[in-house]
Amino acid sequence: MKVLHIFFISLVALMFSVSHAAELLISPVNIDIPPGEKSALLMLQNNSNKAIKIQVRVRPWDWDEEVNQPRNIVVSPSSLNIQPGKQQVVRVVNVGPVSHPDREQLYRVILDEIPDLEQPAEKGLVLRVRYALPLFVGGPDLSISRIDDIEKLTKIWQQLLSYKYDAVTRQLVFKNQATGHARISKVKLVDAEGKESAVFAGLLGYVLARSEAAFSVPELPLAEGVQLYAEVNGVTLEILADGR
Repeated sequence: MKVLHIFFISLVALMFSVSHAAELLISPVNIDIPPGEKSALLMLQNNSNKAIKIQVRVRPWDWDEEVNQPRNIVVSPSSLNIQPGKQQVVRVVNVGPVSHPDREQLYRVILDEIPDLEQPAEKGLVLRVRYALPLFVGGPDLSISRIDDIEKLTKIWQQLLSYKYDAVTRQLVFKNQATGHARISKVKLVDAEGKESAVFAGLLGYVLARSEAAFSVPELPLAEGVQLYAEVNGVTLEILADGR
């Protein structure tokens, strides 16, 4: 019974967070400071009918609650009180050495909504909503946001990104040989007749530079003539099988 109770509370919190997330519009959801630049802007818009208090922090990509904010990245302002229907802009600044295309630095921008304890909680629940946004500083130009050349990016990623499928664990394993990250989403299969079947409709995840990452997916009917497509850093392309 205790386990069911915890699961129920978690499910309520998840449902609340999903519906509540629509009240805070965040743009962009992938923050990028290209090589040679020092800052990026993050826009927050309050679409609710009450003020929203937000605390903004930066953490390393692999972080926990004990990790302090990196000294070379600052945000301003770090605390916001956004009125209903209003927007506020947060500046994310690299105060360290100028970023370089050969060295990609990865962080997460953490947005914590601070509950208004003076207001009565809905059904006795006080929930704290957290958003974690990826922040990339420097690194090569491997995304549509930096290079508006789909053909060039397609050729690059078909050379540097490959996959293999583990039918036992039902995992797609991506191998990224580039010096920058690959954001993988909208994964689908296309058969020899051009018929498409969705594998994962949204964001599947990130494969960091020169690394591998495995993602659990439904069973894939891979066969002769079936191709795997995905959106990689904003470009839809065929991803070749590892060793092909």
